Amino acid sequence: MSIFGFTVEETNLIAIYKANTAAATLAVIAAALPDMDVDMRAIAEGASRKLDALTEQDFSALSFAPADETEG
Repeated sequence: MSIFGFTVEETNLIAIYKANTAAATLAVIAAALPDMDVDMRAIAEGASRKLDALTEQDFSALSFAPADETEG
């Protein structure tokens, strides 16, 4: 589990949809929900709940980079 409780899957999803602010990122993820399958929608909803709890200052301090599958 990463900082602020984001899972690797949630961090990767946020990295894909990340905008300049937490609110804008939430809006982009919400707009994409209808196109997601059930499993991805569950990840997006969990990430959205956690994003909604962040302050904009916390959001801007975090780095949402996708996990590098070649490491390890």
